[in-house]
Amino acid sequence: MRITSFGVLLGLLLASPASPSRVDLSGNVGDSLTLPCSGDPSRDVEWRFQQYEYPEWLLVAELHTGSFSPGSGFQGRVESFHLTDPGNYSLTLSPLEYSDLGFYECRYKDETIISDVKLNVFVPSLVSVEMGMSVSLPCFGITNNRARAGDLDILWKRGGENVFQLHKNTITYRPGFENRASVSPEQALYGNLTLTIRQTRFSDEGDYQCFYSSPKERGKPDSVRLTVTGHPPQTLTVKAGGLLSIPLYTADPVRVTFSAGLGSDEVLMLDANKGPARYGERCAQRCELLAQNYTLLLRSVTLEDAGVYKVTHRETNRTIGSVSMRVSAPPLSAGAVAGIVLGVLGVLGVLGVVLVLQAGSALAVRKYLQKLKRASLQSVTNSQC
Repeated sequence: MRITSFGVLLGLLLASPASPSRVDLSGNVGDSLTLPCSGDPSRDVEWRFQQYEYPEWLLVAELHTGSFSPGSGFQGRVESFHLTDPGNYSLTLSPLEYSDLGFYECRYKDETIISDVKLNVFVPSLVSVEMGMSVSLPCFGITNNRARAGDLDILWKRGGENVFQLHKNTITYRPGFENRASVSPEQALYGNLTLTIRQTRFSDEGDYQCFYSSPKERGKPDSVRLTVTGHPPQTLTVKAGGLLSIPLYTADPVRVTFSAGLGSDEVLMLDANKGPARYGERCAQRCELLAQNYTLLLRSVTLEDAGVYKVTHRETNRTIGSVSMRVSAPPLSAGAVAGIVLGVLGVLGVLGVVLVLQAGSALAVRKYLQKLKRASLQSVTNSQC
């Protein structure tokens, strides 16, 4: 009898579906995030939610064969795929609220769970840096300050992918971060796990998280959101014949263009892509690219070179920086000054002669008129006699 009962119990256990493995997901406040779930397209499904530290389960959404009904507090923030993709019962939450953190279950009406999700929601620390500059992403944790540097286990991630890992004196990087990302082992022993990124790029933007020790613990703050911006415009005045230095700020592929003013067409100065740099006609014979200093030089500046020089990132078409240049006339040489003085004196001399001539002519006319007047008076006197 006991053998029969055990066999029945074993059969029931084998027949019952296995509980799904819990999926851990993380997102930042304001992000969009999809909770995965797939099942029988002919069956109705509901998503429910349990907040941390609260016992009751709340309805997130009901997914029927031909309809979708969001629960209270989720209207306008959840999107389903099952109406266009039968069997795909995944839900997208957007935007994430801090109160969304907790446990989510996707289940059939008979309470069979087909997806189990734990959701963490973080409030990121915001960090901004101008492209090409260095930046520090803060993170702190409770580490063993009696440990040795060789015992450290530190991991930085971005978007779920490893960016930097220090494990027992061995460092691994995500491609593109080699020799640019670092953590100070000396500071890490005292809980400072800050990640420094040098020569920042637009592609470095994103949400970063740090972890330490084994098993992994999350450092504080929970997340750091990095934004990489362009540089403020510069205004320079260069003497004609002088040298203009245009900062590029990066080793990434860039384009430099020139515009004489508002509404003018942009003219190519430099196209620095993979391979040899290509110069535009305006730049030919006068430009030099200093690759190590991320700088473009324009020599023998003329008055026609006045305008705006813009540096653009080729891959993203984002503006890295710009230089507005005014060109001042060159100073006059001693010989030129002497020539101008002599010329002025010459003009003044000519004017003097003309004035003298004019003065002489006026005197002669005055004498002639006086002579006519005397002749007229003499004629009148003779007639009276």
